[in-house]
Amino acid sequence: MSDSEGSSSKIKVVDRRWFTDDGDPRPDRPATAQPAARASVPPPPAAAAHATPPATSREFVELVAMLAQQAELMLTGAEGLPPHPEEARRLIDCLGALEAKTGGNLSLEESQILTNVLYQLRSAFVQGGR
Repeated sequence: MSDSEGSSSKIKVVDRRWFTDDGDPRPDRPATAQPAARASVPPPPAAAAHATPPATSREFVELVAMLAQQAELMLTGAEGLPPHPEEARRLIDCLGALEAKTGGNLSLEESQILTNVLYQLRSAFVQGGR
């Protein structure tokens, strides 16, 4: 780059800070951006969710019922099919893992449903092994 090219292009610096060096608001500050506008923003929905207990999720109950039904079919055998206790044990273990991982995050009804289903399936598994 030669000296003639450097002198022909000029760089303009614009100070876009909202405050002066002393901390006072700049007189040429844009009036559209005001910090008070942030105060009117409602709190995020996650904060409101912790205030009330979780509602029963239909999808969660359906998932538990589906896994329990499959485990029961594997324990007793389907029409014309023999029982598969190892597959039933895997499904029961999946429900047990679901109970362990969701502990404290379930509604009272969901927790009771999952606990009852696991008790019934585990009892049937033990009785089937005799």
